[in-house]
Amino acid sequence: MEQPSNSWTDHPVLPFIRLCYRFEQSDFFQGERRLLDYLFLFLEEGRYLLTVEGTEYELLPGDFALIQPGQLFTTKGIGRCLVPNAHLDFFYSPLREQSFVTTPGQTSLASYMELLQPRLNDFPSLQLPVKLAPKQPQQFKELLYRMIGHFKHNDIQSMLLTQKLATELLVLLISDYEESSSARFEDQQFAAKMKSFLVSHISSTVTVSEMAQHAGYSDSHFNVVFHRLFSVTPHQYLLGLRLDKASELLAGTDHKLDLIAEYCGFANASHFSKAFKKKLGCSPRAYRNKLDHGVMKGME
Repeated sequence: MEQPSNSWTDHPVLPFIRLCYRFEQSDFFQGERRLLDYLFLFLEEGRYLLTVEGTEYELLPGDFALIQPGQLFTTKGIGRCLVPNAHLDFFYSPLREQSFVTTPGQTSLASYMELLQPRLNDFPSLQLPVKLAPKQPQQFKELLYRMIGHFKHNDIQSMLLTQKLATELLVLLISDYEESSSARFEDQQFAAKMKSFLVSHISSTVTVSEMAQHAGYSDSHFNVVFHRLFSVTPHQYLLGLRLDKASELLAGTDHKLDLIAEYCGFANASHFSKAFKKKLGCSPRAYRNKLDHGVMKGME
């Protein structure tokens, strides 16, 4: 359930602008797709609905957004929309010339994983939202306009200036959204404390209030912090731990289902079977049978 973590030493920064222009169209919809690179955009005019991984964001004039590699998204424009934007890589790849801007309908990147850029949100201490709220919006706006202006020309000086501006963009994004070392330490302490607490309560009933009390937070603040760090609700995370433990018991023991259900905090075998099938696509009994016949070695 942990998010992957990238290292700046493994992914040297060397921006590459693939496309940079002012998109203009009225009343449009672009279907689902995933990108290999980044899309940074600014809404200059119109109303823009951006749906990313099932969440809808409304952009009005003056708003900025960042779509990161691999995210599933759609765009919809209402009225006349003017959207300055840039498709770019932030990190060096020897295969960057082979990469491309995907088109609507291209939702599977399985054949192009070697071209996929690392996500900024997978680096330590960074968590950028889709809809950005820059501390200096005018600086972001002017930078994007200058980038578009230089990109129109094909000479070496314009190309170098464009890449320089892309580096400045990354610096601004990191500056706005990198967490302080003290905040990171607090988050790490919270995450470690909650993981330990929930693992120790796999077989028992525990409320959000009890979790919040253990963390030393109010219920509402606890929920916000927990979701920010784990990307799921506390009970969804606990359910995941219980199902992971159940999978281990199914694979490594011959315990009956009602005993496994009890060990893993489920009300009964029926409740356990329903939750297991919803996540893994088969019943606990079928899962164990397939393991016994060597068909599957886990379905995480």
